[in-house]
Amino acid sequence: MAWLSGEINHVIFDWNGTLLDDVDLAVTAVSVCCRRYGVQAIDKSTYRRKFRFPIQSFYADLGFNFENVPFPELVRSYLNLFDSRVVECRLHHSARTLLSKLSAAGVPVSILSASQQGTLEQTLRHKGIAHHFAHVVGLDDEHAASKLARSMELAERLGCDPRRVLFVGDTDHDAQVAHANGWRWQLVACGHQNEEALRRYAADVVPNLHSLLRAWFSPGSSRELNG
Repeated sequence: MAWLSGEINHVIFDWNGTLLDDVDLAVTAVSVCCRRYGVQAIDKSTYRRKFRFPIQSFYADLGFNFENVPFPELVRSYLNLFDSRVVECRLHHSARTLLSKLSAAGVPVSILSASQQGTLEQTLRHKGIAHHFAHVVGLDDEHAASKLARSMELAERLGCDPRRVLFVGDTDHDAQVAHANGWRWQLVACGHQNEEALRRYAADVVPNLHSLLRAWFSPGSSRELNG
């Protein structure tokens, strides 16, 4: 752990797909929207291969015509199902242990998410992990836009050397956000994008949080960070 505490003084986690195992629910919600609006439903493999930000482009790739289905209406349809069931989703294996060990080591952590702020805070409280986070930053609307603007607000709050901030996420957008802020980043392939998509943006991709836990907290661990 010495290598992390010596180089990093704040760890930021993405939420959906990174700490929260919600991909199956997302696939279900997208498929419901597909059937409702006459677009071919997708399976999990296709979802993880095609998923990308901005979300509007992802839906366009699936075949949605926004002249027939306005994007805000589509997002509301998705969120009506997703938000009503997101508390049922489990945390990824080792998420609790990883957060607890970072807290015990004195490394502060925050969340930066594309979830709506209210839903994010409610879910964190339901999971009993809200106390781990110094800052919880989600989106303040339903447009499923980029996290970039909110990330810059968070960077200002942190007020620390960006080279000593590590962002852990599950999408190429997370790497892009980290790069824009001068943060380091670590991508995990257990979420909304598959490993092939992630490796276009990061040389080092770990399969899951358990691998990250071993890499960070095993005796004599040493790890090269992206960014």
